[in-house]
Amino acid sequence: MKQITRIFTLLLLFTFVFGVMTADAQRTRKRDSTEEYFDESGGFAHRLWYGGGFNLNFSGTVFGNVMVIGVSPMVGYKINDILSIGPRASLDYTEFFGDGTNPRYLSWGLGPFARGKFSETIFAHVEYQVTGTTGLNSASDFIPFADERSNFFLGAGYQSSGGGLFGYEIVALYNFLEDSEFNIPISFRVGVNWNF
Repeated sequence: MKQITRIFTLLLLFTFVFGVMTADAQRTRKRDSTEEYFDESGGFAHRLWYGGGFNLNFSGTVFGNVMVIGVSPMVGYKINDILSIGPRASLDYTEFFGDGTNPRYLSWGLGPFARGKFSETIFAHVEYQVTGTTGLNSASDFIPFADERSNFFLGAGYQSSGGGLFGYEIVALYNFLEDSEFNIPISFRVGVNWNF
């Protein structure tokens, strides 16, 4: 666990230093003024930004292979030029191959988040999320599980747009409610955003 914490700390430090260097380079670009950007004449939709990610994972074990496909959309509302809040959802399809039964699962997650910008490229991210998993039998019927739990993520990220409209983002998060000794409490997310 100490080794994981060290790696997480080094990655956060690297993200911060890289973001500050990039932000300094991008400050030379001409930008619209903050007053013009947050002009109320655009209404509610003018303050919205969108983001999300796509999950594709293939792995193998001694019992077989695992495939995971998923999406995770999010919408943020800019309270001011620093703070954003909004909902984030995720949906993952998992299938195991190899032992003849090929179990399939559908996992979901939903919860609010908040982001605070330190600079044009570095931000803090906090999120509360409720997740659940349901099984699928061969007739594509849902089999409910009692696997519902809460997560509380806190971390930081880098976003490439630096005041532009479209960019990518990398976020490193620590789950403070992870109680399983088999799961690592650190997660990394890579995605895209628009108007953040």
